[in-house]
Amino acid sequence: MKLPAWDFRRGMATARVMTQVGCERGAPLEVLLHQTGIAPEHLEDPHAEIEAAQEIQLIRNLLHALGNPADLGVEVGKRYKLTTYGLWGFALLSSPTLGDAMNLGLRMMNQTFSLTRHSMQQVGDQVHVVYFDEHLPPDVRRFVMDRDRAMGPTVQREVLGRPVAYSAVDMKQPEPDAAQVARLTELFGVCPTFGATQHRSIFPAALLSERLPQADPHTARLCEDMCRELVEARNSRRTGVAAKVRDRLLRTPGHIPDMEQIAAEMHMTSRTLRRHLTAEGATFRGLLEEVRSTLAVELMARARLTHGEIAERLGYADVTTFIEAFRRWKGMPPSEYRRQQGLRPSHGRLNRPMLRA
Repeated sequence: MKLPAWDFRRGMATARVMTQVGCERGAPLEVLLHQTGIAPEHLEDPHAEIEAAQEIQLIRNLLHALGNPADLGVEVGKRYKLTTYGLWGFALLSSPTLGDAMNLGLRMMNQTFSLTRHSMQQVGDQVHVVYFDEHLPPDVRRFVMDRDRAMGPTVQREVLGRPVAYSAVDMKQPEPDAAQVARLTELFGVCPTFGATQHRSIFPAALLSERLPQADPHTARLCEDMCRELVEARNSRRTGVAAKVRDRLLRTPGHIPDMEQIAAEMHMTSRTLRRHLTAEGATFRGLLEEVRSTLAVELMARARLTHGEIAERLGYADVTTFIEAFRRWKGMPPSEYRRQQGLRPSHGRLNRPMLRA
């Protein structure tokens, strides 16, 4: 039976965020993990996953242990940074525009920790993002809605490089106390409307065409860290000069430096660099292929990006060059690899600025 769109396995990072907040507020870890099936050691396992039902039980434990404070959902949601999301965060950061990032984010929703469902559409010169929570148990709805909505502006701020200027924010719940209204106003940059018919955020459609600040040093570092995590998950950790070269290749995804440039940055000639790599049983071309092939497979398998989108994110001049490289790595074109691995075909690039989820 096909699971609902929100009921997917998710990384352990979401449990780490919630247990950290709970422990900071005085809740014992064993109480937070009670009947979740999550052991303390699982929280530190970067490859561990949990079911949506386990996360809901963890939320129930958190709410019960802390007395369900009004600010808890927003506080937790603000803790989810782009680095928390791994591949999803990398894919958004490396998108050309905010509109591309939001389209991609919807298609990769199973790489997030969201328990709410969403729809997005352009209405005139505004974009409407609607959140749905009717499928969730009533006792966790408010927390989940607050958390998931707080994730939005937090991630958007990192992707865009500045806060999104919301035109309006609507919330179905009655108006809370003044302190909570102030928190929400600070989060969204506009005072929400309470008692609305739906949970909705509205912002100008002109933002969709804004180029993302990929050259920003902080953004670039986030990209680098996420790429390194992906590569190291598939390859044994390198040491010495080879490790430094590989890390430099990961530093600027989409703008791969050549050997001469890296050698100059390392204050040596390309001949000396080549000699060091040879002594370690590595080559510059081999390291470049290692980085690109690993990221290509991850993006294909988990993100369902098109071949053109993958080529763009890995710094290829065009999709044909990427396909030729993939054939060299795997002995087959990427389309055949998808079929053999049972992966879904990639979707074509959307011409519209937004889509419905």
